[in-house]
Amino acid sequence: MTALWLGTQHRRVNGVGSIILEREAAELCMQKHRDRWVALNKIASRLSTRYKQLGRVVDLNDTIALRREGLELRLQGHPDRSTSLNNLAVDLSTRYNQLGVMADLDDAIVLDREALKRHPHRSMSLNNLAVHLSTRYNQLGAMADLDEAIVLGQDAVDLSLPGHKDRSSSLKNLASVLYTRFMQLRQADDKNSLFNIYAQLVDAPQLVSSTDLSAARAWIRVAEEFQHPSTLLAYETSLRLLIHHLAALPPLPQHLIILKERSSSLAVDAFSACLRRGAYVRAVELLEQGRSVFWSQLSRLRFPLDDVIASGPAGRLLGDEFTQVASLIRITLNSRCADQHGPLCHLNLEMQRIIINIRELPGLSRFLLPSLFSDIRHAASEGPVIIVNASRCGCDALVVLHDRDPVHISLQITQESVRDLSVQLHASTERAKKFDVTRELGSLLRNLWDHVVSPIVDFLLTTLPLQSRIWWCPTAEFSVLPLHAAGPCRKGERNLSDLYISSYTPTLSALIRARRPAPSNTSGGRKRFVAIGQANAIGQLELHSVGTELANIGQHIGGLASFTQIEDPETCISRVAEELCKSEWVHLACHGLPNRIRPFESAFALHDGHFTIERIMRCEPENPQFAYLSACHTTVGDEESPDEAIHLASAMQFAGFRSVIGTMWVVDDGETNKITSTFYKHMVDESGCLDHIYI
Repeated sequence: MTALWLGTQHRRVNGVGSIILEREAAELCMQKHRDRWVALNKIASRLSTRYKQLGRVVDLNDTIALRREGLELRLQGHPDRSTSLNNLAVDLSTRYNQLGVMADLDDAIVLDREALKRHPHRSMSLNNLAVHLSTRYNQLGAMADLDEAIVLGQDAVDLSLPGHKDRSSSLKNLASVLYTRFMQLRQADDKNSLFNIYAQLVDAPQLVSSTDLSAARAWIRVAEEFQHPSTLLAYETSLRLLIHHLAALPPLPQHLIILKERSSSLAVDAFSACLRRGAYVRAVELLEQGRSVFWSQLSRLRFPLDDVIASGPAGRLLGDEFTQVASLIRITLNSRCADQHGPLCHLNLEMQRIIINIRELPGLSRFLLPSLFSDIRHAASEGPVIIVNASRCGCDALVVLHDRDPVHISLQITQESVRDLSVQLHASTERAKKFDVTRELGSLLRNLWDHVVSPIVDFLLTTLPLQSRIWWCPTAEFSVLPLHAAGPCRKGERNLSDLYISSYTPTLSALIRARRPAPSNTSGGRKRFVAIGQANAIGQLELHSVGTELANIGQHIGGLASFTQIEDPETCISRVAEELCKSEWVHLACHGLPNRIRPFESAFALHDGHFTIERIMRCEPENPQFAYLSACHTTVGDEESPDEAIHLASAMQFAGFRSVIGTMWVVDDGETNKITSTFYKHMVDESGCLDHIYI
């Protein structure tokens, strides 16, 4: 009968079928289960799920009708009556939020009160009633509702000890009603209590849920509103909870997309908050901790367990224990067990023990902790790293130097104006396919120079010799702008490229890692170099110069490396993945296909399909050193979250390649061939070996 119900459900979702079929399915379910309440509850749950998917009020109405019918079957004293009360109250509250009928909210409160009488020490019942009373206060303004909501909220917090699954939810709800009463009465005690409540989030367990993250973000919003002294602590707590939450999740793209949404703008806002308070060193630490947070957990950079497992037998054992306990915590959090508090407390204590033991291993004292500035400042050992940040509170540059504290430069441009520049750039590069846009690009580069790069250069000229190396670390909307090409673009005046040699890095840690000595290879000292070309990908315009490009590379590289060339039919996804895993140097000449809506689907166009970022993430290169991406748009990232740097170039870098060359827009097929040929002529060090360090 379950299969029949699911089939009926599917047809109804797609606009076929009727409520009569649902009732028939319900009767069949009842015959099987011989328990009308169980059948009604199952059907109501499915209708509720469908309402959440499609937003059809008729489904919500049917759900409530079935819940009422089920409640009548669970009389006073029945052990399942509390479940019926809670479910019906939640659905009535949902309908109130949808339609605004006060009777639904009043009914929900009545049901909450009865559920609370049955379970006076249940934090969920306390929370539900407190939230519904607060909602009614917002509608009717009865202070008695708000006062009672605060009392109930405090009771819920008192019952939810650290480690309890409902604790963060209880803290967030109580803080919310305290905020509401403070805004109404302006009593200092409420404001103090509000931030005392939020400060308890600092004691969240090692592995946390999305509710913990939501509560910490609420703390940030309120702290920023009042410019409270706890603002930086709120950011620090949010970033720490985000990283611990990620550590408990399997590294799957669907989880990364969720975390991308939860981490959106967090790092850049934390950076801006630190700058506004003069905490420049802390700004670098928090940005490094939070930026591209899921990438940082997927690589070595990627995932912190890699270093743990690589440390030796003890590390491998602890890494296995960490993974196992993290899995058990996920299972427990997602279970419907009535009492999760005991198991979660035990698991969190076990996780804390494992983490403490990991931190005692050599070189792992900072496991799951943010990097210290004393360590990450080494990124500037060969030239300054210039962090350029855009947030809703303003735009700034912070120059990280190796031998002194960072230098702050306030930029006279707004986040909205930076966004406008990125839109203009995208439009110009699209028009460049058919028209001459030299004048448009010149105007854009002048604006970028006047409002962003010129003030930074004014400082550099006082401390740095001309033709020195500098590294740009752009964030947010700056990530898609060609800072290296900025200049007055007028005859007789010098552009940035005439003054300094620019490179980019997504994080300071990535730059440090790129400079580490590469492990010795197994090819008799010769690097393994693969040149991959796909000129005739299905559905794409033919690239006429790919064959010539690969041949020219072979002439430059053939005597310096173990050189492999694969083209057209050979460039299937499985073969390219295999070559990436065993080659130290990689050159890809093909179409780049950015996807700004679903960035993990951005891809290289190969013979048998799309070689996506998701597929790149599954590669485990043995000794990756350098990748040249001779394709269009390889640094075009997520439209909604540009700071997360989810694009093809960053995917290659965080897969392990120390240096990566990518493109910001469409590149001409013929010109690309000339550029790559010139480039490889100069990729030989003084000893006659290939060298990527100075890229």
